[in-house]
Amino acid sequence: MRRRAAAALAVLAVAGPAGCGGGAPRADRAPRPLRVSVTQDGRPAEIATGVAAGDGRVLTVAHVLAGGGRARVAGLPATVLRLDERLDLAVLAVPGLRARGLRLAPSAGGVALRVLRDGRPRTVRAAVRRTVIAHVREAPGDPVRTRPGLELAAHVVAGDSGAPVTDAEGRVVGVVFASSRDRADTAWAVGAAAVRALLRR
Repeated sequence: MRRRAAAALAVLAVAGPAGCGGGAPRADRAPRPLRVSVTQDGRPAEIATGVAAGDGRVLTVAHVLAGGGRARVAGLPATVLRLDERLDLAVLAVPGLRARGLRLAPSAGGVALRVLRDGRPRTVRAAVRRTVIAHVREAPGDPVRTRPGLELAAHVVAGDSGAPVTDAEGRVVGVVFASSRDRADTAWAVGAAAVRALLRR
């Protein structure tokens, strides 16, 4: 599916309650969302969002890279450093990228998504409803993968996969990977602990 917001997802179990506090970050603290595009054989580009992780690295979703092809971040060529299909996370190397690296924090109740709208950074208010264990199937016939996640009260659109979920200090508490097919106000994110583990590999 082109320009998809996220994978199909079913939540199997609640792992625990969400944190509390938080809210939209100040503009000077918020991470800058980056456009990730992947092209192959002249077909329309797969589009996602990424966030700088420091040292010329960018964090995004793995599913945008599933078909192979050439990746670019903010117009710059990118190569895959790490890819974890179970978590739906990928780390890209982007030589020449100049962007402040992310800061990570535990989950908070009131959060915001940093997304791109018409090519410009925007802040979308959201909330963490609960932590979950998610059962994910990308498409009929695909293997089912289980991953820890955060259920968000948030409206996301095509291309928002990979958007950072931030607290009031601009710290990243998660990365969006899926939206609900049935509930327009529901999305899911991989939590900061999984992000930290991937970046440390």
